[in-house]
Amino acid sequence: MGALYTSAAFQEYARAQVAYADILLTKHAEATLSLCRCGRLHPCDEHRHWLEMRTHFRQFLVDEQYSNEVQQPSRPHPTQRDPSRPDDLG
Repeated sequence: MGALYTSAAFQEYARAQVAYADILLTKHAEATLSLCRCGRLHPCDEHRHWLEMRTHFRQFLVDEQYSNEVQQPSRPHPTQRDPSRPDDLG
């Protein structure tokens, strides 16, 4: 049986896969005249494969990135002119 990954371990694995895919996509980028740097027509099979791998693993990192960017709203502090607060409590 395979190892069970905790969410932190899987996110680390996904980050590593995205970084590895980025390296290989650079090696298989378009060079000139619709040719890949490996000499085949661009996009070559390797380029397509690593683009799919990067897309696949990035979907697991979106929630992590989004949750780090989102701030929880603070509770509103009513003022004396706030219509939702009765006058006799001010």
